[in-house]
Amino acid sequence: MSIEELLQQMQNYKTRREQRDHRPQWLKDFICRVADIFEPLSNVGRVGFDCQADERGWLISMYLGTTEIIGGPKDGQIEHVGFRIDILQLLQLFNEVDRCEWYSVGNKSDERFEQAVRSLLSITGQVNAEHSIRLELLGVPPKYVGPALKQYSSNDSR
Repeated sequence: MSIEELLQQMQNYKTRREQRDHRPQWLKDFICRVADIFEPLSNVGRVGFDCQADERGWLISMYLGTTEIIGGPKDGQIEHVGFRIDILQLLQLFNEVDRCEWYSVGNKSDERFEQAVRSLLSITGQVNAEHSIRLELLGVPPKYVGPALKQYSSNDSR
């Protein structure tokens, strides 16, 4: 396959992907602004998200993805990246905040999460003065989400 064919294939893939994305532009912009506020405490992290619309508005779940260790004594281990968020800066992204809650929840009956306890910050409010959203910032990603990054061990020859 030539470079031109590969570039055309990539453009076609991008076009098909954009056509499947039914999120409004204001929501995409809001997600990007929230993602910019995530600060990994060590190394790097990639912000993941999930959006769902219902009769009350949009539910947006965001989290910092995990890292899979490749090679060395920790080969295959999944590590969660710690992070911090400036909550005041986050609240300024809303025109109006109706609720702001922090949860610490046991997961014994919830198979979506590996940890026994998870924490999340939930903010419900208005964005752009007319759009209702509930933003949930998860302490760890759901189990069904694969690693966002791979870290090769210094002992690995790759």
